[in-house]
Amino acid sequence: MAGVSPAAPGLTRFHLVEPAEKGFAYAQAVGDGDRLYVAGTLSIDERFIPVAAGDMRGQLTQIYRRIAQTLAAYRIGFGQVLKETVFVTDMDALLAANDVRVRTYADHVPACTVVEVRRLAFPACLAEIEVVARLR
Repeated sequence: MAGVSPAAPGLTRFHLVEPAEKGFAYAQAVGDGDRLYVAGTLSIDERFIPVAAGDMRGQLTQIYRRIAQTLAAYRIGFGQVLKETVFVTDMDALLAANDVRVRTYADHVPACTVVEVRRLAFPACLAEIEVVARLR
């Protein structure tokens, strides 16, 4: 896992798996002043292979684990998340596994939008989550 590094003036950049992310022309997160923008995060491993294929609960667990690593690189946690956008291929499966999301945020409740989509970048992935967090 790479560390937080300077990007354009006033910006920082973070990669979980830098070579693979650069191959897709994105950073896992970009910090701008007091805001952190975390890219849509899938249930994949360090080799970009889907984890927990067909299992919404398992995929949400892996996604939140990867987001937690990203937030930790900036020394913050889920309590600083202001906005979450969740993309799913099966809304009913998300609703059945929503306890994973509820546990992740505990007493903190960010603004949230959930959207059902036809498919994600990797067909085995059922969910993708992006967040905006407060850095200060």
